[in-house]
Amino acid sequence: MQHQGQNNASKAYWLSFAVSRYAKSKNLNADYVFLKLCKFGVMDFLNEHYETEHLENIMYVIEDMDGILKRNGGSLE
Repeated sequence: MQHQGQNNASKAYWLSFAVSRYAKSKNLNADYVFLKLCKFGVMDFLNEHYETEHLENIMYVIEDMDGILKRNGGSLE
C-alpha cells in the first residue's frame, strides 16, 4: 500500500512541476495557469497520460499542453 502512496506523491510532484514550467514559459502566475489548465482538460490529459508524459522532455510536454488547451477552445488570456 505504501508503494501506491509513493506513486501518487511522485505523480503530484510531476504535475506540479509541469504546471510550474508551463506557467514560467508563458510568463504567467502558476495558480492562474493551473485553473485554466483544469478548465480546459489539460490536467485531465496529463493525469491520464502520466506514464508516458512524465518521461518526455518538459519542452515536449509544454507543446502538448499548448495543443490540448487550444484544441479544447482555451486560452491563457
